[in-house]
Amino acid sequence: MSSPTRFVSIDTTAIDGCQNSLVAMGDGREIADTSPMQAVLSERDKGNAVALVTIICATGSAPRGMGSQMAVKSDGSIVGTVGGGNLELFAIRHALEAMKDGCARQLHYDFSRGAEQNVEKACTGTSDFLIQPFLGAPHLVLFGAGHIARALAPLAVSCGFRVTVADVREDFLDARLFPEGTKLIHGDFVQIAREMPFDAASTYAAIMTYGHSHDEEVLDACLGRPCRYLGLVGSKAKLAELWRHLGTTDERKSWLQDVHAPIGLNLGGRSPAEIAVSIMSEMLAVRYGRPIPNAMTIGRK
Repeated sequence: MSSPTRFVSIDTTAIDGCQNSLVAMGDGREIADTSPMQAVLSERDKGNAVALVTIICATGSAPRGMGSQMAVKSDGSIVGTVGGGNLELFAIRHALEAMKDGCARQLHYDFSRGAEQNVEKACTGTSDFLIQPFLGAPHLVLFGAGHIARALAPLAVSCGFRVTVADVREDFLDARLFPEGTKLIHGDFVQIAREMPFDAASTYAAIMTYGHSHDEEVLDACLGRPCRYLGLVGSKAKLAELWRHLGTTDERKSWLQDVHAPIGLNLGGRSPAEIAVSIMSEMLAVRYGRPIPNAMTIGRK
């Protein structure tokens, strides 16, 4: 069993003007375990949601002390431990909820009712937890590796997106032109669009190839596929033509209504960098459920 958290009064007048500040301190017996954080980083790299559970205070007789950590994966499996028994089940349940709504939590668990509260372990203290959810990184798929894609990719990475860039032109897929970690795919646009894993909650796709016919083929392949955001670079005349070619049924017209086109917010800029900012702004509005002023789609112009 761990020793309780200690609260130590420290004179911090020289730092913040306060004569005394309380500092919570552990008992020094918890060995720093890097495996939970490694699991968090690994799951994040895979695009999976994960939560980190940290004991921030322990009083009385508790199984683990301040600083103990546990990673909880989206399937409920864990790496590390914060004490086992009902206490750990309690933390796992709330960690899974945190992964659903993206909200951090501070929890208090009280063993005062006795050993039966923690699967017959003789714990009679309290434990406080901080649960930090790390949601699966959204995935941005860029069809086309031209100027806008090169400007948009670093913006997306800085905003927490995983980025994949696809193009039929192998010489355009130069890793030096994209952020580290960008996945570059050389091949047929349509085949890639059909085979690329899409997810309704986390896939953002932007079509910006070098030709109108390629744009239409990729859009046709993406229509009806599950994704959070689908956008297309193009003029109003081009979009009207796509509506005539692809909106052949009520179902397909409904799908086209959800395509953001012309892509991005109308901020007025024309350079690749400015267009990239407008696209990223629109994607972030979708990601965080914010209204998009004067939203444009192929079927609503």
